[in-house]
Amino acid sequence: MSPLCNATWAVPAVLVGCFWAGGCASMGEPAAGSSEVLPTGSGVSQASYTPTPPTDSPGLAWSDLAIDNWGKTAKKLTGRGPNREIAIALYKQADADYRRAAEMQTAERTGLFEAAAPKFVEAAERWPDSALAMDALFMAGESMFFADNYPQANRYYEQLVKAFPNNKYIDIVDQRRYAIAKFWLEINREDPEDFYYANFFDKTRPWKDARGSGIRVFDKIRVDNPTGRLSDDATLAIANENFARGKFHKADEYYTDLRKSFPASEHQFLAHFLGVKAKLSSYDGPAYSGAALDEAEKLIKQMWRQFPQESEKEREFLERSAAEVRLRKAQRLEFLAQYHDRRGEYRAARHYYAGIVDDFADTPLAARAESRMTEIAAFPAVPPQQAQWLVDLLPETDNVKAVLEATEAERIARAERAAAEMNSEPQPAGDTESQPEVAGGTWRNLFQR
Repeated sequence: MSPLCNATWAVPAVLVGCFWAGGCASMGEPAAGSSEVLPTGSGVSQASYTPTPPTDSPGLAWSDLAIDNWGKTAKKLTGRGPNREIAIALYKQADADYRRAAEMQTAERTGLFEAAAPKFVEAAERWPDSALAMDALFMAGESMFFADNYPQANRYYEQLVKAFPNNKYIDIVDQRRYAIAKFWLEINREDPEDFYYANFFDKTRPWKDARGSGIRVFDKIRVDNPTGRLSDDATLAIANENFARGKFHKADEYYTDLRKSFPASEHQFLAHFLGVKAKLSSYDGPAYSGAALDEAEKLIKQMWRQFPQESEKEREFLERSAAEVRLRKAQRLEFLAQYHDRRGEYRAARHYYAGIVDDFADTPLAARAESRMTEIAAFPAVPPQQAQWLVDLLPETDNVKAVLEATEAERIARAERAAAEMNSEPQPAGDTESQPEVAGGTWRNLFQR
């Protein structure tokens, strides 16, 4: 029995009924005569009209000389080019092998499945871009899947998705690849590979780096079918694996992607909950960016609004996380305050100490900040310039300062002209009543003073 089939997580039980074929107690046995995939009668049914390609022809077109087509050109010249009749015959032979294997319960079934796969692939190559090619590539992947050759099965599934992105088997393919990826992560978790490890005998696992291969397959599921049923599950699986490995920055990226790209996902609360943990764990300290703290605080507030019932069950964690965010934010201000304090820049230091006192009075850092503010209250705002004589010898390079000085000079000149004009105006006789009275005389007397 396949080790993948024994895994309880292979495929969600609710989706098992959708399979037309399976390979174990959790997936079902491969069907011997499914009408959804296999041809019935004497011919192969087509899902859509496909023009009949020409039979093997010795003639070559200019497109056959392109580098990308050299492989196809070689097959055409050696009599292995597109041919509908040969494709159908190969499909029938592979179909017969697959059916016999599906009916067996002995070890021989593995060999029959492995024998059917290359025939399906050749059938697809003999009639490319057809409904038969789509069916054949899918069946090649299925054959290798039930032969427990998961790396080769995954290659055929990826070949199918690349050639037919919107194929009718995409949901089943996603389930197969999801099961394979999770199996690889699980076996690597149970028996971690050394960096020099290479597999040459076990067909169920890749030749190297089972963990990396599993993550890659999960990511391919997300990219190949972003609106598929398992795309959010694959995203969560990658995030969890990175989180378990201590790669919190990477985990945070995938949790964020899950929250934004799959708003209707059943994993939304989990993506928020683990997202808070990932952000707090990815915070590198007061000397680095505090964006993770701001985002974690935002997530906590959002959880209380969006998931009140679930958040209530995790009240202790959320309250503790909120307090941790506030403490670390206060530590960031203290770090900046102490930095300017050491440099003698006391005005800037007082600014950051005041921020701790005003915004984080509930933290133990507030009393320390207030005490230090009192100590440096009388200190100069900025330290004295060292070697001022040397600074005076250097040319002025601040162009903005020159503009500011010119602007200030112009403002002073305008104010002086306005005062001079007011003083030069003649005072009408007997018109003292029109001057507003203020303490000590009229407004004009104030200017004259």
